[in-house]
Amino acid sequence: MPVNTVVMRKRLTREESRALTRTRLITTGREHFLRYGLGGAVAETIAEDAGYSRGALYSNFNGKEELFLAVVHEEQERQFNIFRSILKEDSSSREKLRKMRDTFTDIITDRDWIVLRSEFETEALRNERIRESYVQLHRQLMRDGRALVKNLMRSSEITLRLKPDDFIMAMLAFSHGLAVNQKILGIKLPQKSTRILIQSLFDHLISVA
Repeated sequence: MPVNTVVMRKRLTREESRALTRTRLITTGREHFLRYGLGGAVAETIAEDAGYSRGALYSNFNGKEELFLAVVHEEQERQFNIFRSILKEDSSSREKLRKMRDTFTDIITDRDWIVLRSEFETEALRNERIRESYVQLHRQLMRDGRALVKNLMRSSEITLRLKPDDFIMAMLAFSHGLAVNQKILGIKLPQKSTRILIQSLFDHLISVA
């Protein structure tokens, strides 16, 4: 007589289920914000496409603005985790710095990140709640960036021509502005040229002796 083997599925805890719901909403929200922007995205549609009810979204986020902020926050944290992993590698200061430069260039010229960051900045200019969140995330970005730079500077071989905060601000402002222009102008400003300019500034401001 055949024996039926029943595979018991692990029942998710309340916390695990909530985390899974948030993850799916953030993933789907990201797609909608990229396509429609914060103003054009519809909370109910995001929830439906994620496989949930409108109530599920509002039980996890205080509306689409908070979901948008969660998307940006998650992306920013993912980016810094990449940088942190590079610093943990057993490689030379020169190799770490090169990887940091190339990773920064990859991130800042990523088409999706250009759109999300630009949307964040635009909304911050006209929405006080978004502006406050922008300031908070910017402060966190500066703290995390400062920690990365100081970690790099532990090597006596590395020379930084600006203060850490000034270096971070200069790289972000120049590189993001250039990346936005490249996305808008297209072939009139090749992505390869944009990358070279960003990497050149990086190499000028911080280098290995």
